[in-house]
This record gives sequence, structure tokens and C-alpha cells, in this order.
Amino acid sequence: MKRKIKKIISIVLAIAIMLTGTVFASASGNEAANNSGIIITTNLINGLLNAVFKGFGALFPKNFDKIEDYESQNFYEGTSVFLDGPAENAKWHLGFGKASMVPENLRDGSKEYYTGGYFTQKINGVYDDQGANAIAISDNSGRGTVIMAAIDGIGVCNADIRTIRAESERKLAEMGIESDIVAININSTHCHTVIDTQGFGLETLIKTVFQNLFSFLPFINKTRSIDPEFYELMIDGASDAIVEAYLAKEPGELYYYETATIGRSERNNNYMDDEYGYIFNKRYDMEGYQHVIACFKFVPDNAESAPTVFANLGAHPTTINRATKLLSADFPNFTELKMNDAGMNFMFIQGAQSPISVNTDAVETEEILDEIKAEIAENPIVADYERSKKLGYEFARLIIEAETKATPVAPLINVKMAEVTVPLEYGLLELGAVSGLLGLTTVRDKSAPAGYSVITEVGYLEIGTDLVMLTVPGELVPQLVYGNVVDKTQSYLGTDWELDCSADLISDNKTVIVMGLCNDAIGYIVPDNDYAPFIADSLWNTDLGEKLFGPAQRHYEEMLSTGSKAGSSIMGALNEIIKEYN
Repeated sequence: MKRKIKKIISIVLAIAIMLTGTVFASASGNEAANNSGIIITTNLINGLLNAVFKGFGALFPKNFDKIEDYESQNFYEGTSVFLDGPAENAKWHLGFGKASMVPENLRDGSKEYYTGGYFTQKINGVYDDQGANAIAISDNSGRGTVIMAAIDGIGVCNADIRTIRAESERKLAEMGIESDIVAININSTHCHTVIDTQGFGLETLIKTVFQNLFSFLPFINKTRSIDPEFYELMIDGASDAIVEAYLAKEPGELYYYETATIGRSERNNNYMDDEYGYIFNKRYDMEGYQHVIACFKFVPDNAESAPTVFANLGAHPTTINRATKLLSADFPNFTELKMNDAGMNFMFIQGAQSPISVNTDAVETEEILDEIKAEIAENPIVADYERSKKLGYEFARLIIEAETKATPVAPLINVKMAEVTVPLEYGLLELGAVSGLLGLTTVRDKSAPAGYSVITEVGYLEIGTDLVMLTVPGELVPQLVYGNVVDKTQSYLGTDWELDCSADLISDNKTVIVMGLCNDAIGYIVPDNDYAPFIADSLWNTDLGEKLFGPAQRHYEEMLSTGSKAGSSIMGALNEIIKEYN
């Protein structure tokens, strides 16, 4: 099959080159890259693909609001007032909550479920757990409580996030509690080998496509492609964790620290002299991503209460064989287990991880390798999760060892959230949005290339006086925040990125952290100047493609993206908040 596909691609390339009549190569030095050949070829083929997407999408009945009629629901704007320093009676209060979302019929093996992002892979049992963790935090200033939560899953779309928020408030109201929540930010860990949290399972997709095509009939209802049984558990579990965290708030002290650096890349040359080579950038051979695990530790005043650590790192949890038949939440789960063994609650916060992968072979800590060997000797199935355990255990070790560097965080939290419109271009996400298969908040928008846009969210949080957390709704290329965005000499379009990098707009003395896949899952967010229609990746990454167009560039990420304006839409909105409140 692969050979046939390669032959088809070769024929397409040959025809395209005959039409364009030129062989092109990328520029060197300071000259703008000239990718005219691949651009012309890709645009030609992509135009045909777009016609297919447009025609198929037009078949679905649609009842989306016009963008000018959109009314926001279950959205939180954040704290009404920003403070420059702690209030007079400032004091950290924090609560932790946790809930499982694993169906009983998966635990007993009576039902199979699709995993996230692999389309055809299913699991029929459970190795560890899939759940939701949450913290509720306030500075005792009277300006409200902020919720931060994490769901084990590849991503959770905005409509589902808003449902979780509404259910959390409903449960609190049912208890007679009038909440003072001013923000609920829900992050996805991006684990793949758990139950699909979006609805990408192939059989379910096909079934739902046909159902939604005929939803104009009075006896057929439009439905989502996510498994309905799991969906209910996800909403219930996530809201339970949030409510538990809210009710568990207690006074204490908050600390911040960073682990040893972990970003050296043996594969992409040692451009940083870091201590451990656990993560690397698989799209860009350049600096501009997170090289430490950023850690917060809350120590309650009550010595009987367990401390809570929440830690942030941008890296793909894809260390388990996709063909596994058992559910596992990958290395974040094993980090949490080790932190629990050390007497602490733990929540993993996914960061800006669009092209960031992990290198488990770099783990050489003897006590960890010996421990896992002993586990395998006792239970051979552990070998299937060896890579994930190595990284998870090692990250826990680094987090615990780094606690000696912890410094107090002043009791101050400021939050500003904003809704932002991202135009849809024809593609897989656009089709999922207009068909109603995915839980994207979709509106009709004549100005968008596909006639539709998604409403999503970005956010700016100040924790203490020198820590900033930015929230973004997808898989973000970290250079868009930290700097060193691919320039005209290397970008697909041969142009520069035109916006400021967010960290450059924030005071030099502040540490910047990113909460990725937060409050939505709009796919990959790449710089506009380096965005290529996804077909470019298949055309260019062939022997003939490289001969015709020069050294291939990676453009896999564009397969799941809202389009070429995702980067500027998201970062433009985020930068506006930063300029106003920083």
C-alpha cells in the first residue's frame, strides 16, 4: 500500500513540475527561502482537496449562529480588578481534587474504547487510570477563586469545557454553595493511550457522519462522535474534581522552583549544554522552548494535610506503543504515582508542546532502572510501559530533588481571560466543526475562508509578583512565546513572523509559563509564515520531492489545524491582553 501511495505521489509531483516548469531550492545565507516550486505544487493539489472538503461539508445540515449573533455562555473573564501587590490580608488558600473517568465496562473488559488520535486503535482493559485533577486557589483578597484542572486525554474541545464549567457550578449550587469562581481553566495532558476525549475513532466517525448527514429528518438527531457513555463520565468526573478542590481549600504557603535542565538534544546537535537530554524539538532545530519542569508547591498550614505540587512542562506523552490494549495515561501518571508515594498530591500541566518530543533512552538513573527491572520481573506486562515509567519516575525524582530551590510566592493571583475568533480553512478540523462531530464552538463567519470560525479562549495569569502563566487553546509552537520564530531564510513562505513573541512583552524579571491545550483543542498552532497545507508534507518528504524542491521541511502538524491564521489569531489576542495588563 505504501509503495502505491509513493508511486501516486511521484506521478503527481512529475505532473506538477511539468506544469510549473521549474525546479526550486531553498535559499541560503540571509536571503529569503524560495520554496516556489513546492508552494505552487501544493496549492494546486490542495485546491482540489479543498473542493472535496467544501462539497462534503456542504451536505451537513447546519444551525450555527452568525458570528454577530454569538452570545457567550459559561465563560469566565477572570478577576475584576488587577492588583499590583498582595492585598492587606492576603493569604494563599488551595484545595486539590481528583476523580477517575474510567468506565466499569472497560475495567471488566466487556467493552472496547478508541484511544486518542490514532483513529483505529482500541483498548479493552486498564493498566492504570484516566482521570481529572484540579486545584482551586485564591489569594484571600476577596476577588474570587481560580480553578486550574487537567484531564487525561488528547484534548477537550471548548463546548465540552463549557459544559464541565456549568456542571461544576450546578453541583456547588445543589449543595447550597454560592461559588466565587472567577476562572476555570482546564488543560489536557495530551495522553494518547487513554479513551478518546474528542471523537476520532474511525467506526464512530463513520457512523456519526451518516447520522448527521440525515439529521434534517425529524426522527434523526445530530450527535457527536465521542463515545456517549465516556462523555458523561468525563463531564461528571472533571466537575467532581473541580468541586472537590473548591471544597478542600485551606490556608498555606505557595512556593515556586525549577528542576535541572532537561532539554539537550543529541539528535539535533547539542545547541544547549543542558544536564539531561529528555526532550527535543522535532520540527525546528533551534532554541526557544522550555528546558525545565516549572513547579509550584503548596504547603498547608495544617501539618496533617498533604502538600500539593502542580508542575508544568511542554512535551508529548507518547512513550507507549499505540497498539497497546490497556489504558494508560503515560508518563504524567507515573510521575503522579511517585509524587503520591512521597506524600504529595500532584497535577501535571501540559505546556507549549507542538513539536516537542521525549527521549526516554536518555534516562540512566540507576535506582530507577533497577526499580523498573524489578517490577518487570514481578509482572512481565510492565515491560510494555517501561519507557513511560522511566520518564515518569525520573521526572518525579527531578521534581522532588529540586524542592531545595523553592522560594515563596507572594499571595497574589490576577487573571484575565478573553474569547478570540479563529477563522477556519478547509481541512479535517473544519469538517469536524461544520459537521458537528467535534465539540468546537463554531459560528458562521463570511470573512473566514471556509465560511466558519471557531470561538476559543486565551488567558493571562499572574501568580505572585514575578510568575506569568499564559493559556492557549491548542498545541502551540513554543517559539511563538519564547522567541526565535523561524524567519524568512527558513520559513515555508520565505517571510518573517510579524508579531511580537509574547515573552518579549513581559517584564524581564518575570518567568513565563504556558498552559497549552487549555479550554479547547483547536489543533496545532504554528507561525503563519511557516504554515503549509498538510499535503506539502507528503509531497516533499519523498526522494523525488527532495530532488525537485530541495531539503524537505516538516509540515505534519498542519494536518490538524484550523488553518494558516491560527498563529496570528491566538498570539495577537494574547499579546493584546499582555500589553494591557502586564
